[in-house]
Amino acid sequence: MTIPRGAVRGVVLASAVIGVAALLAALSCEVEHGIAPLPGMVRARVLFYGGPPPKNTQGIYLVVAPKFPPRAINELYHSPNSLPFKWDAVRDTVMAEMGLPYGHYEAISLWWYNTETKSNLADVLALPLDATNNLLPLGFDITKEEPVFEIDLRANWSRVDRDASIEGTLYFNGPFPGNTLATAVAAYVRKPEVNVEYLTLLKSIDFSVGPESEKFDAQKNAYHYVLPVRHGTVEYVAVFWLPERASLTDYRVLGIYEDPSAPGEPGKLSIKAGETKKGVDIFVDWAKAKP
Repeated sequence: MTIPRGAVRGVVLASAVIGVAALLAALSCEVEHGIAPLPGMVRARVLFYGGPPPKNTQGIYLVVAPKFPPRAINELYHSPNSLPFKWDAVRDTVMAEMGLPYGHYEAISLWWYNTETKSNLADVLALPLDATNNLLPLGFDITKEEPVFEIDLRANWSRVDRDASIEGTLYFNGPFPGNTLATAVAAYVRKPEVNVEYLTLLKSIDFSVGPESEKFDAQKNAYHYVLPVRHGTVEYVAVFWLPERASLTDYRVLGIYEDPSAPGEPGKLSIKAGETKKGVDIFVDWAKAKP
């Protein structure tokens, strides 16, 4: 399995801030009490950095997945209240607790909600990976003998502080299939190679692609999109499709933004803060939706 470069950077950066986290925990510590009573508990010390928080932040929530990737949102355990982060803090540490049943859990994360758009998979603010298990999401067990699992989570505000954008048009070569569950356009730091990288390398995703959207031009059979992204490098922009009654891993890649000088190869973008990179058009082939 290829090791995600983004994940490696995350591990290195995480190591660098562990000491800072311990110091800040002693200086600045608030407690969020979540769902109770349940026999077990996850207790997370959360270090926010790379901030302050984006102005469109609605809240940060603790999320635990018995299965990863989850087949549906209702499979997740989700804290009822936002963590009490500080709006004016560049660095801040809070404690979060959430009751859980006994069992095995395959992932724990922090989920960011904003005030402007629907939440999507790009809004995972922290997802610790297991260096001893091919960098898959870190799992843990809640048992009668060990009912409390403790973990440090490092949440980088800059991951969701999207200060630039990508704009283009998706051209479809036919009507949407009747069994369409979701169609999305997504931007990645680089092309994902394994399942977990479709989440860890994700910079932004828009699930609202479809003929019912006000952005859809029925005459041209086209959808105009604008993806907010963090400035930097984008090496892969793709259109995904998911049929009804399929799991989240059964998506099909219907088209990619191609390098204008090398058709067929992913086009790479370098985007500055405040910049909108226009003309990132993609031709979508429904034949690729077939099994």
